[in-house]
Amino acid sequence: KIGSGGFADVYKVLLINRIVAVKKLSNEQTITEETFYREVDNLMEVKHKNMVQFLGFCANTEDIPVKDPELEEKYVYAEQRERLLCFEYISNGSLDRYLSGELRGLEWNARYQIIRNICEGLRYLHEDKHMIHRDLKPQNILLDDFMVPKIADFGISKLLDDGASKAITKSPWSGYCAPDFTARGEVSFKFDIYSLGVIITELVTGHADITLKCQVLRRWRYRWNNSEGTALMCRQIAKCIDIGRQCRKEDPKERPSISKIISYLDEVDSANGRSSNPDDEESGDSQIIPGFNYLLLVEPLELFFPFEINKDISCPLYLTNQTNCYIAFNIHPASQLQYCAKPNLGIVPPLYSCRVNITLQAQDKAPPKDMLHDEFIVMCTQVKEGLTSEDITDDIFSKERGNLVEEVNLDAIFDVQ
Repeated sequence: KIGSGGFADVYKVLLINRIVAVKKLSNEQTITEETFYREVDNLMEVKHKNMVQFLGFCANTEDIPVKDPELEEKYVYAEQRERLLCFEYISNGSLDRYLSGELRGLEWNARYQIIRNICEGLRYLHEDKHMIHRDLKPQNILLDDFMVPKIADFGISKLLDDGASKAITKSPWSGYCAPDFTARGEVSFKFDIYSLGVIITELVTGHADITLKCQVLRRWRYRWNNSEGTALMCRQIAKCIDIGRQCRKEDPKERPSISKIISYLDEVDSANGRSSNPDDEESGDSQIIPGFNYLLLVEPLELFFPFEINKDISCPLYLTNQTNCYIAFNIHPASQLQYCAKPNLGIVPPLYSCRVNITLQAQDKAPPKDMLHDEFIVMCTQVKEGLTSEDITDDIFSKERGNLVEEVNLDAIFDVQ
């Protein structure tokens, strides 16, 4: 047994010198013979390099004698159905195992090829087979030996009909579920597009939150050792952030079709790579061109704390001002752990570097496993010459007041021996 869900258990099976994946549908699902065979016919027709290949099925119905609780000498016959679906076995597991932030995990080219291939598989499902997946999520995208994604469980939600639809909204993966479905029960191709938008965002950033392109590009450039990478890679990242945002529009009519999404990707990969899409947000060369100058160069973006009980642990952070302006900064942690940043706020003069010591104050026990990763936010903005640290207030970093404010996210990693 290699997996289980609300509707089926999955088994790895050796069948005539070939390993296959067998999905055993739950007996609790009431599927009529007519519905089952109709959907199996549809599954048999799905053949695409980015879809898990359906190989066959086994169906059996038996009447099982059960003693009548009211009449002990009498039996009633309960119908018991067995439904087995056989698929090709995909060796590298599901996509959720490979999702990570920009600084770790898969390189950008690998992530981008996964995005493109998922889109090609969904285009085939929507436009060639006129099928809605209904449950697109990283757990239902499998990766083969060459990291080529294959969409799984297509047609299963439709086969299970209303029971599946209700379970989707209650599942831990409901973050991939379109609001038009959760609010009104609407199912359309745009249902899958919403799910795709969340997946694309996660592949680019490692999380589902919609993030500014400049923040994402900063982290990718840091991974590339502050080299420029390539202009094409930066355009691809920026475009994927745009697509993820558009796919998650509240109104399904405003979400692009899968063909439109692929045309956006084709466009960015073309020779000029310039977008003609009027819906692109944060447009402007400073967001896309790799040589964009930030207010402050913040390094490192990963802070490593070799944890020891009852001992203060420090990590240096460097803020470098490569501009001709005065830049104010403010540093604060995202969690409730006790940190001390010296200085936690200040002003960096032009062409100057400031060192900040961030100290995790002594803890009497190690953080739990789910808290070995933490975050800091560095906010910075341009200020007038002559101001001092005492003049820095929260209002300076208020975007509502029209100030240009950059936010830099730092990862804190605890190394617990």
